[in-house]
Amino acid sequence: MTVIMTTKNQVTIPKKIVDALDLDKGAMFDVKVVGNKIELIPLEVVERVFSDEEYKKLDALVQKQKEKAKKVTSKFIDSIK
Repeated sequence: MTVIMTTKNQVTIPKKIVDALDLDKGAMFDVKVVGNKIELIPLEVVERVFSDEEYKKLDALVQKQKEKAKKVTSKFIDSIK
């Protein structure tokens, strides 16, 4: 199968390949050069599900960072102008 690269360095993936791999608009790919070939490897984006324990750890990190935050007041903004 032959495709042509446009002046904007774009190539169109033929419909037969899109259908065979069940690709959708916005699909992401890992692109590699292997020898004199280009490999396009579809990436599957999976929503991450956190356990209750992981949420507790994330919440603790957020709270820790909040404690380090400085309050931004008009006086502070004037001092850095």
